[in-house]
Amino acid sequence: MASKKRKAPATPSQVRYEQSRFTSPEAWESYTDILVPRKLLPERNVVIYHTEFDEFKEELERRKWDEELTSFDESPKQVMVRGHLVIFWKEFYANIYDPEDKSPKQVMVRGHLVKFDVDTLNTFLKTPVIIEEGEELTAYSRFALLRLDPQELAAKLSIPGRGFELNVDGLPLKILRKNITIHAQTWSVLSYSNLVPTYHTFDITLDWAKLIYGIIMKMDMNMGYLISHQISIIAQHDSSRLGFPSLNHNFV
Repeated sequence: MASKKRKAPATPSQVRYEQSRFTSPEAWESYTDILVPRKLLPERNVVIYHTEFDEFKEELERRKWDEELTSFDESPKQVMVRGHLVIFWKEFYANIYDPEDKSPKQVMVRGHLVKFDVDTLNTFLKTPVIIEEGEELTAYSRFALLRLDPQELAAKLSIPGRGFELNVDGLPLKILRKNITIHAQTWSVLSYSNLVPTYHTFDITLDWAKLIYGIIMKMDMNMGYLISHQISIIAQHDSSRLGFPSLNHNFV
């Protein structure tokens, strides 16, 4: 998700900034130079009826992702304050920017203490962390550390006879969208918006394949960690869109 490196931040003597809105000159510069032009990548508000995508619906409910992660307030109040929320969330990303990437998982934004640590996010999203007896990590975290067989992933995610496209070195690069099963496509669309935000939604890269495979195989995940980590990545790099805007509804 990384792109070009940021230019060196201005020193305090080189720039004036609103201390009521920004925690440092670097945060102010990040906001004005980088974040103002960037758009938010909205999550998907999922509504599924009982006769549609039963397997998808059941897994969504088993993981508790149907409560806060994919269900948002669409009340008139939220529509009225949407412009304020966009500004608020851009200032949030500006204030957590840290060149050393060592910032704590919390930041003040216009008098609000916004926490995005693992426990706070899991509590807010109502997503339990399930760790098997004798283990220290969730099933998906352990799976992600393994040396994976791309053929195993492709067999689960792609239609029969299809699989990964290879790069010039003969290594797996991506599964084309047209070759992905309907079930994998459904989870990929949700993951692109609500789990690991990205504007590129056409194909499944190897990293995306691991995530979607883990979901389909019902591996328990630590969603608080996944989202907290993604927020930090977005803040540290010039990605094209800013993810998780619905989280700021909790701070209006």
